[in-house]
Amino acid sequence: MGRERLLVAALALIASCAFFYEYLPPFKQVHLWSDIEGYHYPLQRFAFQALKEGRIAQWDSSIYCGISFAGNVQAALFYPPTWLMYAAAWTLPKLPFKALEVFTFVHVWLAFLLCYVWLRGRTGKLASAFGAAVFAFTGHMVYQLGHPGTIGAMTWIPLGLWGIDEAVDRCDWRPLWKVAAASALSFLAGYPAAWIASCVIIVVYALGSRSHARAAMGVCLAIVASVLLFMVQLLPTMEAESLMVLERKYRPGAYGPGTLLLSYLVPNWFDFNSGHPTYFDPGSMYLYLGLPALFAMAWAIRRHQGRAYFQPVLGLAVALLLADPPHFLIRAVERVPALDYTMQPYSFYAAVAAMAALITATGLNDFLEARSPGTIPAWAFFGSATALAAWSFRELWIWHRGGLFATGTRAAVETAIALVLFSVCLWCVRQTTGRRRNLITALLVLTVATDYKVFGSGRWFNAIRGDVDDLQLPYGIAGVDDAAYRAMWENRQYRVVTDEDAGPDPVDYRYWGLATPAGFDPFLPAEYQKTIERWVPFRTNRLFYADLENEAMLQALGVRYVLVRSGFPGEPLLAASRNYRLVGTTEIFCRVYEYLHAKPPYHWEHEDGGRAEPAVWIPERREFLVGSERGGRFVLVEQFFPGWKAFLDGHPAGIERWDGAFQAVQVPPGEHRVAFEFRPMSLRIGAAISLLAATALLWLVAASRPREI
Repeated sequence: MGRERLLVAALALIASCAFFYEYLPPFKQVHLWSDIEGYHYPLQRFAFQALKEGRIAQWDSSIYCGISFAGNVQAALFYPPTWLMYAAAWTLPKLPFKALEVFTFVHVWLAFLLCYVWLRGRTGKLASAFGAAVFAFTGHMVYQLGHPGTIGAMTWIPLGLWGIDEAVDRCDWRPLWKVAAASALSFLAGYPAAWIASCVIIVVYALGSRSHARAAMGVCLAIVASVLLFMVQLLPTMEAESLMVLERKYRPGAYGPGTLLLSYLVPNWFDFNSGHPTYFDPGSMYLYLGLPALFAMAWAIRRHQGRAYFQPVLGLAVALLLADPPHFLIRAVERVPALDYTMQPYSFYAAVAAMAALITATGLNDFLEARSPGTIPAWAFFGSATALAAWSFRELWIWHRGGLFATGTRAAVETAIALVLFSVCLWCVRQTTGRRRNLITALLVLTVATDYKVFGSGRWFNAIRGDVDDLQLPYGIAGVDDAAYRAMWENRQYRVVTDEDAGPDPVDYRYWGLATPAGFDPFLPAEYQKTIERWVPFRTNRLFYADLENEAMLQALGVRYVLVRSGFPGEPLLAASRNYRLVGTTEIFCRVYEYLHAKPPYHWEHEDGGRAEPAVWIPERREFLVGSERGGRFVLVEQFFPGWKAFLDGHPAGIERWDGAFQAVQVPPGEHRVAFEFRPMSLRIGAAISLLAATALLWLVAASRPREI
């Protein structure tokens, strides 16, 4: 079995590279976009750069006048594969976007491998391979490539299901360590809604096993125990969540049963062709399961063997119910705020994929083992093989020529034709042996790969042309004058803003070590939102733009520089204002204006004659040399947050909330050294608990290995 797994792992890796070849050098044409580019990559760059500087990122000073980085679960800072990515890129000065893309694609490969190993305990090789492909290479997985947290959580579902099968088969609770590991890794991947979906399907799967309630109880205990493993992330996240603006997430599903059925069964019922917007019609979500799943479901219906499919059908029913919840279920979830503010219906599509994989493997295995007497005439064998090969070549040709596939009813007809050809060749596999069997099996594998490629990863649902790394300069900001960049860097204790949407996005300032009072993050603190709304309203639930004519706002937030692209409406206003001056040349794509009345984001509360000079300026430590004749409160315009500690001449000092969202410390008259340090106790306690739990898990893994007699 070990040799088989290594071979499957190698072949799956080759297939994954082929599946995503357009994203990888030397064939790179496109890159992943959406959240992975605009949200996750800046977070990973920030964390990687902190490690290169010899520290672990705990405080994110780049947005919202500072928020907890350790508490931002979507940063996946404590997810073990994240650290493997950092290690692989360690010799590079900056983390390239390609590293995050490869990180995502490796999860797809790992999802296939784990699913294969799980299914292999129940079915044959070919059935397990096709079942794993249904899980890893189709539908929800491909459509969510722009969301690493969702992909990460989904990847570990088969590990938990594998552990349940082993525990039930052996009548031994120890293999449930896999459930604990799968739960912990799913949470640490960075998307709690996907973790909830993973836990639900794992529990339902256990309930559907032959041990029923006993297995489900063991799984629930394993999941509870897994909380200790990810306590290093959970405690800081709970701390950050206690201050954030909460939003209800669990609402009616976007798609009805009919729409979902069409999306699962027909690859292009909704028009996903190149150049056509995928949001044109409700339900235009790629969930296609592929030819192996379609055949297996048809075969299962024909065979009427309900007991063999009870477990996956139960899981499928629960997952679909939670993905499109009725009102009574929504009202029930509303009574549990922790669920109401976290669960999201679409996360349960991952559970649907896992159960579809099991149905596929079970159905195909049953079909392949039901060999009937007789042989296939040579003409029938070669005729069916030729027809299937021609059909696959046709799909590849259409895709290569632009991918304008049939839609609607015509797409359903073409899917039916492909399914018939696939079924005939699968029958040939069952009825033949030797070289012919190997030949037709290889053709089926290539057909399935083609089907998934041309309708899945080849459609670029989450991709656009170009290379993100080409836009990241070794030094400076693309389109910004060098003198302006150097001025901002030398005065980086001040903050910068973009004139509405006429410049870099707020999260992009992480790339360059700069900070902005704006931002785009779900962990927006409620007190900070109230503070900002004294001056301007939020445009969305996370986004606001500074009022560049409101000097009180600019001075209170420590804003000194404004970036605006040439030709945008705000640029002439800044050029004409007496409050601003251009830094650098005008012959540049993105211009930088300096606000001439800027005040630093640290100051004495009342005494204008007081002095303050920054001595240390890193995100987790702000240290100042201050002097004052009368003393008073020294203010740091950095968000008041649990974990900040103040020191006066090396001795602890109490921190007070100032002006709603910020912090201050009382300082006596004279010359002093004031330091603010972010040392969240939640992180240290959580790390200690997780370390002990991980040690216990490793012991359990060793103890659960079968003993050789």
